[in-house]
Amino acid sequence: MSEPRHGYELYHEFGRELGRVWELGLSKLYAQLKQLEEAGLVEAQMEPQPSRPPRKVYHLAPEGRAVFLEWVRQPTPYLRQIRVEFLARLYFFHRLGLDGLDGLVARQQGVCQAQIERFDRLIAETDDPFRRCVLEFRRGQLEAVIGWLDRCLEIL
Repeated sequence: MSEPRHGYELYHEFGRELGRVWELGLSKLYAQLKQLEEAGLVEAQMEPQPSRPPRKVYHLAPEGRAVFLEWVRQPTPYLRQIRVEFLARLYFFHRLGLDGLDGLVARQQGVCQAQIERFDRLIAETDDPFRRCVLEFRRGQLEAVIGWLDRCLEIL
């Protein structure tokens, strides 16, 4: 989003910025870049280098920008994906200075609240003590995420 980059540069920036959140190998990154290029979401140009073979420099295509902005503004639907996917969204909002972080957090809290209500129904319907423990654990995780989301808004 910010400027064109070659794959190795993207790999190092990704590792430095998101490495604790999202692990991505170099070969996986190049495979993803190829798929994005084939889908028309990024465009690549060969850039000559002195005394070295030319390298591919990638930049975001207009359609890629639109797809990215749509993705980044969506809440993460599943609790287990918040640790990676939602944190990546927060990173991009912060790094790119995007507007609407409070709306994203509110939508994410709404998704979590709907899941809490679902767990409440399941808890009320079960007679199995172990299942109840599992459901209450998951419910507690969602409550903690809602509180953490409030804290993220304070921090960011």
